[in-house]
Amino acid sequence: MKHWWFNLPRKYRTTAHILWAVVVFTLHAMPSSSLPKVSFWENLGPDKIVHSFMFFLGTFVAIFSGWSVFKSAILWFFAGVLLENYQWCFTVDRTFDWLDLTFDLIGISLCSIIYYVKRSYLVDK
Repeated sequence: MKHWWFNLPRKYRTTAHILWAVVVFTLHAMPSSSLPKVSFWENLGPDKIVHSFMFFLGTFVAIFSGWSVFKSAILWFFAGVLLENYQWCFTVDRTFDWLDLTFDLIGISLCSIIYYVKRSYLVDK
């Protein structure tokens, strides 16, 4: 039996992809004063895990909306670059952070690798 996600019409999966992109943009556009302050691992704290998760999920939804893995990864990587530039240019208290972009790329890469491993495992069976 196929997973419920595959039974959804493609337009709903595309809508989910667009809505997730809006959520990611909204979170990037929020001022840092409204984000929770956590003081452990100053540079490698939960913020970086959240970045990886957001971009992992964005890539996942893009792939299962019908995009190729390569196009999904490129789309979400450039979205990360644009969002970091947006923070640098248009927000008062947030800046471009290379470490955020690195963790965005980690999330994208993990999703792509897991997809390929899972797909090759299912094809071999």
